[in-house]
Amino acid sequence: MKSIRYFISLLLVFSYSMSAAAQQIDTLKENGAIRQLIKRYEEAWNRHDPIGLAANYSSDATWVNWFGAYYKGRQDIEDHYRTTHNTYFKPSHYFTRAIEDIQYLTPDIAVAHVRTGLTDDARYPGETFEFRRMIVLLKKGGLWLIQAGQNAKLEKGIK
Repeated sequence: MKSIRYFISLLLVFSYSMSAAAQQIDTLKENGAIRQLIKRYEEAWNRHDPIGLAANYSSDATWVNWFGAYYKGRQDIEDHYRTTHNTYFKPSHYFTRAIEDIQYLTPDIAVAHVRTGLTDDARYPGETFEFRRMIVLLKKGGLWLIQAGQNAKLEKGIK
């Protein structure tokens, strides 16, 4: 009887450790894939490519811009980018200053904070804006996509 309990205990410990091992995240690989998504976004912005920008979002993504406007779904997000990149963002240049952190909630869900900048917004000639983006990423079919996010404009002096 004692040996059966011992065996069951070992089996449970082994099962738990196997489950935990299966949940391990290859952060080097996944961080690289998320960095690529952030780079693709930047490149699509600077091409003023609304389809390329929207391709970084899941089909049911949500986004809140720096003015607080809310967009729901990839098509809504694409339509917004099409409108803005044909008007005041047409001359703009977007750049990533730093990926401040990437935190994994599960192997397929991550949250990242990204420092960015923007120049040449036609509404604000000569100004450079600094932002902090918070993005929730979801890995679908092996590809990381933006599921939700928000862009906050940083006031002067905010680090």
